[in-house]
Amino acid sequence: MQFCTRIAFLLAVAASAACTRVPELEDRLAPDLRDADYPDLLPLDDALEPLDPPQQAGQELQDELDARSDRLKRRAESVKNAEL
Repeated sequence: MQFCTRIAFLLAVAASAACTRVPELEDRLAPDLRDADYPDLLPLDDALEPLDPPQQAGQELQDELDARSDRLKRRAESVKNAEL
């Protein structure tokens, strides 16, 4: 029974802490923002930029990786051939 009492006490403390006003956060809002209406919600299709087709995006990524690979190979070759 004592264990249940402790659990109930901890739950009550946690619940009361959740309802506490946090002035550091609430007082940061300017008075005009505090009374402002919520902004209109937009559908995600309208809010996000359209993506490239997967084939095009995949080809662009492959071209970028191939170019990076070639640059790294040339760099490794120049380091290998450099005189120390």
